[in-house]
Amino acid sequence: MKRIAIIAIAIAAALIAAASQHPARAADVAATLKTTELGKGPTIVLVHSLGGGRMQWIPTTKRLMSNHRVVMVDLPGHGGSTMPDPFSFEASAAALAQLLSQYKAESTIVVGQGIGGLISLVAAGTHPERLKGLMLIDAAARLEMQIPEQQQKYFLEYLESNYDAVMKPMFLAQARDSAEGVVLWATASQVPAITMKSYFRTLLNFDGSKYARGFKPALMFVGTEKVWPTEKKWEELAKSMGYEEAAAIPNRRLTGAAASVWAQQPDSLAALISAFADQAYARK
Repeated sequence: MKRIAIIAIAIAAALIAAASQHPARAADVAATLKTTELGKGPTIVLVHSLGGGRMQWIPTTKRLMSNHRVVMVDLPGHGGSTMPDPFSFEASAAALAQLLSQYKAESTIVVGQGIGGLISLVAAGTHPERLKGLMLIDAAARLEMQIPEQQQKYFLEYLESNYDAVMKPMFLAQARDSAEGVVLWATASQVPAITMKSYFRTLLNFDGSKYARGFKPALMFVGTEKVWPTEKKWEELAKSMGYEEAAAIPNRRLTGAAASVWAQQPDSLAALISAFADQAYARK
């Protein structure tokens, strides 16, 4: 039992950092996304990671809203957003793409963190005409390694009956210190367990790398120190995350931050977002 618990937590940690091979059918019921908008100007859409919430972006948003309209979005099943039925990343991305259609594509960029970045990648890859650029923060397009079907079965069974025992260590592991970990877990605990389990079931076999190939809008990757260790080169990290065209993707490593980068380094993150937005808007 202890060995299964260790395997389950290891799989969960890999999933939360990353992100079906089989095409998902269109949702019978589309997701409705809850947003909060602040400021005026060119549009920056912020999409949080699994277990987070749209208002977590406020420290960074305050640095952006004087020159931009900032749209903070709840992921499906989080906060005020509903889940698509049946759930899939494609259906979640379709809801985000529908949201993007409300804004001028030539002055809109999307910033997605973790799973929010993966869903943003799918949305942008499917509808590149609806935005000028995408910034990914600690977002992988796929898992670094395939998880055998039998281990998937064990993981899902263990998660079903030991939800907190799997999820709490996973969120604590994303943090720079115990205080941050407590906050991350407290926030994630507010998301219904059925929602989190739906994301995990989908993540186990999802490969979004195809959406990054030949990407048309501007693209940038930002990695925090928990995801991008100092000893790892960009090409190595990119390959492990499913980005096959690493040389074509501008990238930055942001130190002094982990999962709560939007609160830990709001000035640095806002500056990166603003600079990327200016470059994306200027592209022909």
